[in-house]
Amino acid sequence: MERINIKDHAMRIAALLTLITLGLVTGCSSVSVNSDQSSQLVTAQAPISSGYLLSTQPKMQAMAHWDLLADKVARNCGKALDHFFPEQDVRVYVAPLGTTPFAKAYREALLTHLIDYGVPVAFAPEGAAVLEANLGLVTHRRVLDKTSKGLRRAPEPGFRQAKNSAGHYVPVPEIGEESGYFDAPTPDSEVQINSALVHQGAYLYRDSSIFYVSSPDWAHYQPQTPQGGVELKRYSLVN
Repeated sequence: MERINIKDHAMRIAALLTLITLGLVTGCSSVSVNSDQSSQLVTAQAPISSGYLLSTQPKMQAMAHWDLLADKVARNCGKALDHFFPEQDVRVYVAPLGTTPFAKAYREALLTHLIDYGVPVAFAPEGAAVLEANLGLVTHRRVLDKTSKGLRRAPEPGFRQAKNSAGHYVPVPEIGEESGYFDAPTPDSEVQINSALVHQGAYLYRDSSIFYVSSPDWAHYQPQTPQGGVELKRYSLVN
């Protein structure tokens, strides 16, 4: 009868447990779905994060870029007026946008391009359609995923598991996400510029455009607080 070596048996069990533990750690290092189980129902305690389809976004860093946006807005304002008032000569008043370099330059460019497209421009808002604009600045603290091997497997963006016509769960489509796309030097600041043409309590046209901007250029878009202390004066009435 073969004698079982208790010590060897314990070492085999320890080695097996080590392999199982490494397998679990490896499985958690990448957001993925086991392809062998993909035809079955797959659950998660929270939606799995995925990247968006690769796209680009323009970066504003010149007055010519402001002029391009003004040209687009003025052109579409002219189309909106032709659509809503084909037989009327509705004037447009461009509201003051502020005192920042962008606000002043953008308003001047809007005036120029509106005239270029044959839109009558008013000097006062009474009775005219009003073109107004505002903006919002955002700075991100991005958390970019990286992988040691440069590639991770993840469910296809926008995928939501469902059953097919046969009543079976469809396989989860997976894609490879290159880590280089995550850690590319993407600007951390963005600006959303909203332009709207309003007349008689209704929007005739509206545009919301988003651009990257460099953080040092924020002064072009955001009013700066006064430097130093502000002197206060007290006045009193004397009989």
